[in-house]
Amino acid sequence: MSPVDLVVQSLVESAKKGDLQAFESLVRKYQGMVFRYLFHFIGNEGEAEDITQETFLMVFRKLHLHNSDQPFTSWMMRIARNLAISNHRKNVPTPIDPAKAAVAIRDITAGPEYEVLMKEDADDVHLSLQRLSEEFREVLILRYILDIPLQDVADLLELPEGTAKSRVFKARNALRDILSRKGTDPG
Repeated sequence: MSPVDLVVQSLVESAKKGDLQAFESLVRKYQGMVFRYLFHFIGNEGEAEDITQETFLMVFRKLHLHNSDQPFTSWMMRIARNLAISNHRKNVPTPIDPAKAAVAIRDITAGPEYEVLMKEDADDVHLSLQRLSEEFREVLILRYILDIPLQDVADLLELPEGTAKSRVFKARNALRDILSRKGTDPG
């Protein structure tokens, strides 16, 4: 177990015992990750913010049910995913504001020109992600935008690793096709 995993496990155990500061530390550590996942999955900033809050409320309420043998991140992200799917079933998708799309994607930039190019590419990728099927969009968000290792993506989606790897491959190809028709190829 990595030092970061040990710190998270310690925070989770403290939060289970009622330590609100430990829970607040978990929220601060993971709220950006949860929001970015939900923003790209749902495509609406306001809904992503609402479901991020709902996620942490649910995590707080159900923390006593978390199995310490299971990674906290996978458990938390599964809650976010289930809430997003429930919300999606209840609501008609809302249009995406491309100007806000790049704000949710955090890139380390080398300069203003690079930043403009990255924002344009981020807008194209974000809008193109919305055209993919939910299962393709989700696997790409988890693997490449949130940089979650493939095995953890498989665990989160409750898939065999080979199936997750195949889905990532097919999703990348589908995204590449959409972007190449727009004239932007991710590589």
